[in-house]
Amino acid sequence: MDETKQCVACRTDIRADATKCPHCRERQQGAEPMHRGGPGRVVAGVCTALARLLGLEVALVRVAFVLALVVTGGTALGFYLLLWLLTPPSALGRAPIQRVMSWAGRVASTPVEEPRMERRV
Repeated sequence: MDETKQCVACRTDIRADATKCPHCRERQQGAEPMHRGGPGRVVAGVCTALARLLGLEVALVRVAFVLALVVTGGTALGFYLLLWLLTPPSALGRAPIQRVMSWAGRVASTPVEEPRMERRV
């Protein structure tokens, strides 16, 4: 017998390993966050992350992205890069933009030494 749990939003019974409720599409507690890692990663893993999040086949997401590139004249590439910046490479990792912001914070908070001027008397 399959194990089930209740959806946190609509209280219907769903599979115990479900990350989204098939009825109301609400993300379930304990579901792993969106990340680019895992099997099926080709270029940067954005299509893989979107496919995992939406519950679709990766090939379908890639075809939709290529169609979006053609239809928008390449503007969809900016959306792809934005998702790459905001999505961590692994479930426990930090997104590239978070790493850059943390580095900039460390650099900005370090005291800058004044240049020493020697005075000759």
